[in-house]
Amino acid sequence: MAAVAAATSASSVPAASATNTNTNANNSNISNLMVTESQLRIDALSASLRRLSATTSDLSTLTHSFARRARHLDSLTSPASETSAMLTQSATNLSTTLSRMREAREKFDTVPDCEPAIERLCGGAQEAAARFEAGGGARAAAAAASSANGDAAAAMGTGPASTAAGGGSGSLTEQDVYAAVDSMDIVRDAYAYFLPRTGWASAPAALGGLERSHVLGVDAMCLLIGHHLKVAGAAVKPKKLSGGGGSKKKREKATIADLQSTNANASAVVSTSRETAAATRLRLSAALQNRDLMASVGECDESLPLDSRPVRELRAVFECLGGEAAHLGPNPMDMVLKSRGMPKGGGAGGAAGAKVVRTEKVGSGGYCSLVNQPLRTGYPQLDAYGEARRTVAHASIDGYYRNARAERKKAARARQAGSGGGATDDDGGGGGGGGAASSPSPSDVDAAARDAVRCLEHAMVVVAGEKSVYRCVVASHATATGALEHAMVVVAGEKSVYRCVVASHATATATSATGGGVGSREYRDGLKVAYSHVVASVVDRAMDIIETVFLKDARTATPPVLPTKDGAAAAASSDPNSDDAAGVRVYGSAAAAGLRILDGVRMLGPSLAKLCDVSHDKDKGSGGGGGGGGDATTSIASDLCIAIHRTTVKNAARTLENLAKAIQADPLDGETHRPRDARVATVSSDVVRAIRLVAPFTSAYKSVTKRRALPWDPKMGDESNDLDSYVRFLIMRMLNSLQGKALNYAKDPGADASAKSTLFMMNNTFYLLEQLGATSRHKTKELPDGEIDGDTFRIDSPWFREKVGKIFEAEKTKYVKHWEVLNSHLTSVDKSELTYQGGSDKLLSLESGRLIKARFSGFIEDFEKLYSVHQPLAVVDPKLRTMLQRDVMNVFYPRYTRFFEKYSRVQFSKKNMDQYLKYPPARVETMLSELFAAQ
Repeated sequence: MAAVAAATSASSVPAASATNTNTNANNSNISNLMVTESQLRIDALSASLRRLSATTSDLSTLTHSFARRARHLDSLTSPASETSAMLTQSATNLSTTLSRMREAREKFDTVPDCEPAIERLCGGAQEAAARFEAGGGARAAAAAASSANGDAAAAMGTGPASTAAGGGSGSLTEQDVYAAVDSMDIVRDAYAYFLPRTGWASAPAALGGLERSHVLGVDAMCLLIGHHLKVAGAAVKPKKLSGGGGSKKKREKATIADLQSTNANASAVVSTSRETAAATRLRLSAALQNRDLMASVGECDESLPLDSRPVRELRAVFECLGGEAAHLGPNPMDMVLKSRGMPKGGGAGGAAGAKVVRTEKVGSGGYCSLVNQPLRTGYPQLDAYGEARRTVAHASIDGYYRNARAERKKAARARQAGSGGGATDDDGGGGGGGGAASSPSPSDVDAAARDAVRCLEHAMVVVAGEKSVYRCVVASHATATGALEHAMVVVAGEKSVYRCVVASHATATATSATGGGVGSREYRDGLKVAYSHVVASVVDRAMDIIETVFLKDARTATPPVLPTKDGAAAAASSDPNSDDAAGVRVYGSAAAAGLRILDGVRMLGPSLAKLCDVSHDKDKGSGGGGGGGGDATTSIASDLCIAIHRTTVKNAARTLENLAKAIQADPLDGETHRPRDARVATVSSDVVRAIRLVAPFTSAYKSVTKRRALPWDPKMGDESNDLDSYVRFLIMRMLNSLQGKALNYAKDPGADASAKSTLFMMNNTFYLLEQLGATSRHKTKELPDGEIDGDTFRIDSPWFREKVGKIFEAEKTKYVKHWEVLNSHLTSVDKSELTYQGGSDKLLSLESGRLIKARFSGFIEDFEKLYSVHQPLAVVDPKLRTMLQRDVMNVFYPRYTRFFEKYSRVQFSKKNMDQYLKYPPARVETMLSELFAAQ
């Protein structure tokens, strides 16, 4: 097998070699053929390129020829095209010139065309304003609008606000106003037309005429603004009392329990003219908790006093003069700032941020002169609004106060007539005597405080009404739609006005904040200053009313005159009606009145400050307040709202200090202050009454101590003490006064001096314990608002019974010792000293009888002397009288009974036994039961 394989292999080698040779030959032939074909293709392509190059050269020659011919053709047609273009331009220039000539002619004719409408507006506004002033002016319109009933308005000779005091616009129609508004727009357009063309020969004269017409139009529109806003009257209307059945008299005398049993809104049932301090506090507290304060304050509701037509006219005028449109000039903003008297960027005008101090006379109708400064916002339309509504708003609050004061004086005269000409006190109080007849009635002080709070409530209603007027008419084109709609919803029933304002506002446009229009910072500042000018007059008048009550009625200006250092009392005035006649009773009422006013300011002040704020959304963080770069909400009205709380706290603190001084200054002598029969002194009953009057005002008192350092409480803030510290201070002052009076009793000549001194202290300390001491039966009652009922006020602190009770027990011990002298006569006679006559055991001997006679005679003499001294003295309290009678009997009566029974059986006198036995124990007991019964 191996040999066969080797043979086969050897024979196959030549065959393979031959095959390879044939293959190489074939490959060589194929390569030659491919080279020949590629060369042919290259030759063909080269020939084609030569032909393309020749064709391109021919086309380039033809193109240059066409270009030369085109240039030649263009040179032939260009002169005709230029001539045609020149003719077209000439025609266009001629048309433009004719149009501008017609426009210039119209602008030159602006003054003759527009001035009649402006003059018609001016004349009509002047006529309406003159008729309005002849009819009584703003005071009559405000009285008609804010009168509590129609009878009062009729008594003042005024009718509805829309016709009162010569209301209406007379012969001036609404179309006349719109025509004047359109004319003013045309005048401004013409002025803007001529301003860049001052090079024209007639341009200066045309500008001067336009400025004169514009000034006349602005003055006429401002006069119309003032007339409409004055004739509208106060933005309040009488409140309709709801939920109170029965007669008016019954509703006015509703009690606190009636208020507690009803819902929060039922407080409107009670007329605030008869409301107690507790009822007022309960009503306001419930309203604050339910967040419906405006529905519960005052006797009037806020109202929009404008009809539809005045609203439309006023809105048209304000939109016409919006922003800097009231000024004509190259730079109206400079004119705005110049009219304010401020440099550019100086913020809003006015005296916001200035210190509020009293500059006007008390009771003159104003507190500080800041509100009397002329309004200079830089925008005449805002100045006209501010001055007009300020007059009306001030007349509203001032008229309300005058009516309240007149009613209060009438009620005081009626009380005096009913009491025979003397002053009366119908607000309670303890016994122990009364003050001088010429002394002012404490109820008058409380009535004055009540009216001050009523005026503050009415001021809130007036400010709320003025805010509705402001948002509806003045600021509607510069504020957000949502705020405007909310303001108009408040004014119920004014659907036509609402639709007019909202609809017109939907089409109003405002310039951006950087463009100097109604949305600019300067204009918003002007809006706030104008509104603040209006409401500041109301707050200022309310502040003057409150401080007038403090200074005149609550006597903060006439504090009590303290005794001299040597202890002598201050000299009394010869005038019985002078302030020296006022005592603890009057100053106690003054302190309660001061806290009552502070209570109202404390609860109403924050809401009043919010009503005085008109900051817009864009003002937040802009520093556009009363002074440049300050708080956006800063204004005169805001400063006054802060000052009204500060001054009320200060004056309330003075009334509290005056009460303490009045106790210290209470005279030590005189029948009224140191009674002859040692009964309870007037100062004791007056102090108890004063404490009960002050006690219900715990929150108001805390407002004082947090902000003022007081003689009895030098700490301030959260570290200050509560009302108990003040009560203790008053009690200590009163005890010092009582001890001084008791010392004067002891200095009096006579045998009764010492007895009067001790009994006087007992009467007064026992009276304090009974009236103010807390027991299981007598505890302080709390009211629903967290305050306490003053009539049930009791002192729970241990110091009271420790101090006053200790004095009472010490004085009682001293008093009882006066009767111990009788025991010295009630000693027994030793039997060895008794001898009888004639050897009988009936009739004593002369010497033995004298021993018993001496004892009976001494007892009778001292008993009659003591009884004659003590019997005229008075203990009014039956409980104390019974106690003292019992204690006096316990001193000697049991011993005397035994002595009398023992020796009355012995005949120690032959003829005069009845003379020595004229006071049997039964008679002595009867006589002792008649002690201290003097009335």
